[in-house]
Amino acid sequence: MKRKILIVEDDRDLNSTVDKFLKIKGFETASVYDGDSAIDIAYEKEFDIVLLDVKLPYADGFEVAKEIRSSKNTPIIFLTSLNSEKDVEKGFVSGGDDYITKPFSLNELLLRINAILRRVYKNENIINITEKIKFNTENLTLIKDDEPVHLTAKEVRLMSLFLQNRDKIVSRKEIFDSVYEYEEEPNEASLRVFINRLRNIIGKHRIQTIKNIGYQYVG
Repeated sequence: MKRKILIVEDDRDLNSTVDKFLKIKGFETASVYDGDSAIDIAYEKEFDIVLLDVKLPYADGFEVAKEIRSSKNTPIIFLTSLNSEKDVEKGFVSGGDDYITKPFSLNELLLRINAILRRVYKNENIINITEKIKFNTENLTLIKDDEPVHLTAKEVRLMSLFLQNRDKIVSRKEIFDSVYEYEEEPNEASLRVFINRLRNIIGKHRIQTIKNIGYQYVG
C-alpha cells in the first residue's frame, strides 16, 4: 500500500522537486500552492502525512495546521525558512509533528517522513497475504507459518513492488527500475527465477504473467 503525502508549498519549483522525488521513492502525492486549497483538499481526501510550508498565500501554514487538527490527526511536517525558537514553538503548538528548515536535503526530508510513518503507523506494517503468510513492510520480511522466509534483496524489492500495486499490471520496465540497482544490468532470466520463487512461497496464482507487458499481483 502506497502512503499518500500532501505537499503544500507555494514555491512551484520546490513543490515539483519534492513531488518527483517522493514519487520515485514510492509515495502517492498531491500538490497545492496556497493555504485555502490545502484546507479544502485535506477535508476532502485522506493523507498519511502533510508537508506544510509556513509562508503561504491566503492562509499561513500555522492556520492550515490548526484547521486540519480540528478534524483529523494527520501527521504534519512544517517546511519553512523560519527557525527562531518562537517559530518552532508556534509550529508545534499549532499541531506540527516535525519542523524542517529550508534549505533542506531531500534525503533528510525522506528520513523524517519515514520516522514519522514508522511511529504513527507502526501497527499497520503487517500486510496479510494469506492467513499464514504475511509481509512486514517496516523490516521487509516475509513471514510464513510464523517463521521468516529468507529472500534475496531483489526478491524483497519485487515483493514490495507487487504489494504496492495490488491488482495492477506492473510492466517489466517498472520492475527492472525498482528491483535492479542503478547501473546494474537487468536480466530477464533472473527475473523469472525471482518470480517463480515468490510464486512457490505465496501461491502460483497470485503472480500472473501478462504476456508482452509484465506481471500482475492478485490478492
